Amino acid sequence: MTELFKRHKKTFIRQLGKGALDDSQLDALGKEMLGKKYIGTFAQDEMPNRSGYMIVNVDTSKKINTDKAHWVAIYQTPKTLYVYDSFGRLTQNVLKLISKKTKKKIVDSKHDPEQYGFTEICGHLAMAWICVVRDLGIRKALTI
Repeated sequence: MTELFKRHKKTFIRQLGKGALDDSQLDALGKEMLGKKYIGTFAQDEMPNRSGYMIVNVDTSKKINTDKAHWVAIYQTPKTLYVYDSFGRLTQNVLKLISKKTKKKIVDSKHDPEQYGFTEICGHLAMAWICVVRDLGIRKALTI
């Protein structure tokens, strides 16, 4: 599954470059890769309570697109939020509003980083993880 993740990552970098992606780029890619199963791209205070795939920014809608903007992947089911952060951080430390607000169980992916330093590929990595969930299932994706 790690190889599949790396393949998706390379494809997205080749297609979109290594620069930071904005919400419209991620929405277009999500719709292309997942169709209606991709709910959308949101600031964390605007994340809907709907099952499906989404990418959420750690900023709120009032602060989004600042220097600290960072994208996190979420696969949401009726009872659970499965979360992938490319820096390997805990959801409670990255998506504080969602962590406090949700009544759903939160399950983090493996806490090993795939992104380091000041690289700007968090959107690419978030979409690659979502594609692994689609292709291999959530249990295998959680090991990334």
